[in-house]
Amino acid sequence: MEQIIYVLLLFIFLNCVMRLSLWQWWQRIVYSLVLGGFAYWSMDYAMLQSKTRIADYLQNTAVLQNMAIIVTIESVFCLAFTLTYLQNDDHTIRNKWWAKVLFWYPGPLMFPLVFYLLTQTLFAAVGVDFSLTAWLFAGAVVLLLPLIAESFCFLLPERDHRVEVHLLLSLFICILGLIATENGKIVYAVKEHPVDWLALAFTLGGFALLFGLGWLLSRYRWLFRKS
Repeated sequence: MEQIIYVLLLFIFLNCVMRLSLWQWWQRIVYSLVLGGFAYWSMDYAMLQSKTRIADYLQNTAVLQNMAIIVTIESVFCLAFTLTYLQNDDHTIRNKWWAKVLFWYPGPLMFPLVFYLLTQTLFAAVGVDFSLTAWLFAGAVVLLLPLIAESFCFLLPERDHRVEVHLLLSLFICILGLIATENGKIVYAVKEHPVDWLALAFTLGGFALLFGLGWLLSRYRWLFRKS
């Protein structure tokens, strides 16, 4: 479970950087300054943490449930933005207020990630003044985030490709978030039960029917706009 959480944190970081690559340079700097200020502000709380306490948090059912809610909200906003962007021309959605909200959604998952990385940095920097460590960490956040975002722009020059990667990362975060935040204390009793082929056929039939209706509606909408 701990390895899954580490992978989830990595995907959260990559997803945030991919979102920053869609913004302008000054907007990346503003967001990085906010994260850096948060890192230094949370120094007093990070000093009170310990590896044992953090491990207890990751085993706490209430904490996991709150994490699942935040991960779900984050994924919904990211998926809504990417699907809206890919289904419409960029210039047509800029004037819609809800599209602007989706585009400028800051991504709150980076704040607990920054706090976690700050605590790990304080654990590693043994014998170094906490204030100096927090200053250096905040400065690294402010400097590295815009640079990494710009490197993604260099690796993926096409804006649509970065949006597609953002979509895939959001899907992985949603799936990993649900896996990592499930309650490990739940025990499922294995029971033998025959397969209900009739219910399975109804389920697959309903899925095929809804899929066909959606395809026909999309096709009709495309033909209507073309005509």
